[in-house]
Amino acid sequence: MLKRWITGLLAGATLVGGSMVGLMPGAAAAGGAGATTCPTGHYPADVVGGRPTLAHVGATGMALWADHFGWHLRVSEAGKDRAVFTGQIVTDGVIKDIARRTEGGDLVLDAGTHRVLYRFTNYGAVDGIDFVVPCSSYVRFAVSMNHTALPTSHIVLGAGNAHPASNPFTISKIS
Repeated sequence: MLKRWITGLLAGATLVGGSMVGLMPGAAAAGGAGATTCPTGHYPADVVGGRPTLAHVGATGMALWADHFGWHLRVSEAGKDRAVFTGQIVTDGVIKDIARRTEGGDLVLDAGTHRVLYRFTNYGAVDGIDFVVPCSSYVRFAVSMNHTALPTSHIVLGAGNAHPASNPFTISKIS
């Protein structure tokens, strides 16, 4: 079952790219030999600036925001029934400092350099991860609940509670 889910998720990776929203304060150029210049720009105000006010225990869906500590992704399901959230995060930068905020039994299945696959089994509390993506120009997100893509009305971004145009969706830096 887990192998089938991972295979399906990886096959769906080619679909990740949906809507373009924007990303976070610009990163400085990396130092050292062979260093490259990081993309300039910033993430849009509807994603940064704080936790969505609609993100709370008992709300069904995903909340996503960025601040000076990095990115924060949270999922929850209204009620005590079992809900399995699966998804992926993909970037052209390097995903670092992944911290889980979960109940027992939740998994970060693949924490690669440019991709994270996750599976959270939720019983009404809040699960999620925090991470940083220095030197990136975009971050893509895809999330499903119980094997069905989460409707965009159940995805909230930033303190303004914006909804992406699609799921999966991409947040890109803007000038």
